[in-house]
Amino acid sequence: MGSTRIYHVGIVVPALEPAMAQFSAAAGVTWGRVQRFPAEFASPSGTRTYDQTFVLSMEGPPYIELLVQVPGSVWERTGLHHLGMWSDDVAGESADLEERGCAWQAALLDGTGRRAGGCYHDLPDLDVKVELVSRSASAPRLARYLAGGDYR
Repeated sequence: MGSTRIYHVGIVVPALEPAMAQFSAAAGVTWGRVQRFPAEFASPSGTRTYDQTFVLSMEGPPYIELLVQVPGSVWERTGLHHLGMWSDDVAGESADLEERGCAWQAALLDGTGRRAGGCYHDLPDLDVKVELVSRSASAPRLARYLAGGDYR
């Protein structure tokens, strides 16, 4: 896994605007448009739709992703949450991570029920995750976002 695959760092925050202000002051970053939309995630306990609110720094990679805390979800605990990595085979890499002891926590599914992106795995003995992100599906969204549009 080369470092070029890591393109963002996800941090869960209790409130978005104060966190944006703090990171801007401390790190000099600027922000894209705040994104809010429902997303259906599967987890070992079933499938649920969560209201996601997040923003990405305009500087990167790695970009800083701030996500609003969502009780009862994979984004429940505040602080450093994940390293976001591009993947050309989310389902296959997810299976490989599970075989290596990295428990699967949640993922977006494709139409056939396969893990397709936003696929979170715990790193053993650490309180952080990796997120596998489909390069083919999400790289165009990121480019649109960085050009001033919405991520969706």
